[in-house]
Amino acid sequence: MQSSHIAVIGAGVVGLSTALSLKKAGYKVTVIDKEAPGMGASFGNAGLFADYARLPFAKFAMMCKMPGMLLDKTSPLSMQGSYLPSLMPYGWGFFKACFPAKYVRGKAALKALQEHTQQADRDLLVLTGAADLIKSEGCLGLFATEEGFATAQQGDLKERREQGVNLQFLNAKQVRDLEPDLAGFHAGGVFYPDTRFTVSPLELSRRYAHHFTANGGIIAQDEVLAVQPKEDGVNLRLSQHSVSFDRVVICTGVASKALLAPLGVKVPLVSERGYHLTLDIGDKQLSRPVGWLDKAVFLTPMADGVRLAGTAEFASADAPLNPQRAETMLEHAKVMLDDTPEIKSTWVGSRPSTPDSLPVIGPLEKHPRISVGFGHGHLGLTFGAITGQLITESIQGQTPSVDLTPFSAARFS
Repeated sequence: MQSSHIAVIGAGVVGLSTALSLKKAGYKVTVIDKEAPGMGASFGNAGLFADYARLPFAKFAMMCKMPGMLLDKTSPLSMQGSYLPSLMPYGWGFFKACFPAKYVRGKAALKALQEHTQQADRDLLVLTGAADLIKSEGCLGLFATEEGFATAQQGDLKERREQGVNLQFLNAKQVRDLEPDLAGFHAGGVFYPDTRFTVSPLELSRRYAHHFTANGGIIAQDEVLAVQPKEDGVNLRLSQHSVSFDRVVICTGVASKALLAPLGVKVPLVSERGYHLTLDIGDKQLSRPVGWLDKAVFLTPMADGVRLAGTAEFASADAPLNPQRAETMLEHAKVMLDDTPEIKSTWVGSRPSTPDSLPVIGPLEKHPRISVGFGHGHLGLTFGAITGQLITESIQGQTPSVDLTPFSAARFS
C-alpha cells in the first residue's frame, strides 16, 4: 500500500477515472468537486468513445473557414461577442498549431493516446462493473452531398485511415440498410465499426463514483478556491477551511485555468460550449450514434431518449443557454429524421479546449507534487481512462505508457 494521500480536484469522467486508477495503485484518494459526480461537462457529452478522433482541429484549412462559419447562424460554430478578449491567447495558439510540423506532431500525439484507450477503458469498465452501459454498434458519419463526401474521402477520412482508424465508406442505400428510420438527407458516409458509446454518461460516472467510495475512496462536495504548493505537500483552500495533501491532481476542465494561474502556469484554455437536447423520436429507432458531419451534430440512442448533441459555442462557462443554438440543432434533427421530435430536456455545458487540440496531462514542471488532466475538448470520455492511467504511472515514478511531452502544460510557455 502507498502511504501518500492524493486529492483529485474534479468529479467528472476524467477526475473519476484518475481517482480509480490511483486507488487501484494503492493510494489514499479524496475527490473534491462542488458538483455531484458526473454533473459537469461529463453529463452532457454525445456518449461516444471516439476511436476515430486522431486529427487536431488546428489547420489552416479550418482557420480559413471560421469567419464564414461565424457569420452563418446555422453553422455549428458561434461566438459570444463579450468572450472575444478571452479568446485572443487561444487564437494565437491556434494559429501557431496550424503550421504543418505542429499539425503532424499533434496527429502523432493523438494516435499514441488512441492506441492505449481501448485497453484502459476495458480495465476501468471491468473494475467498476459498468460494461453493461456500453454498446459496440459502431458509429455513422453522414454527408449531405456527393461533393462533400468525396472531399472528405480525399481529406480527413484518408488521413484517419492512415492513422490506423478502421473505417468503411457507405453509399446511401448501405446507410439505409443500417439505419432504416433515418431520412434520405444524405449522399452516404463513413462507418466506424469499432466505435463504442454509452447509453448513459451520467450513470457511467455514478458507477465509477460508487465503486470508488465502496473501496475506500472519499468524495467531498466542496469548492476548491486555491491550490497552494508547500515543500512537503499541497494545501487546498476550500470554501470553509483548508486541508493538506501529499499530492494533488487537477481535473477541473475549464475551471483548471483559474486554479493554475496563481501558480504561474498559463494555459490558453477556453470554454467551448456544447449543447444537447434529449428527444423522443416516437416509433423511430436508431441502433447507434449517427452524425450529420456537415452540421456537426450527433444523434445517440440513450436510456432516456435520443440525445442530439453538438455545436461549438465560444462563450463564458456561466453564460445563459442560447435558445437559437438549440433551435438550429432541432432543425437539423428534423431533417435527419424527417419528423419533428418532442424535446424532453435541453442542456448546455463547457468543454475545456486547448489551441492545439491536445489535452494537458502529467506533473507540472515547477510544482512536481501537482499533476493535471484537463483540456480534452470533445474527447473527455474517450481519453478519461488513459489519462488516469498515465497520471498514476507518472506519480508512481514509472515511465508512462505514452510519452507525456506533447501534453505538458509547459508547451504553452
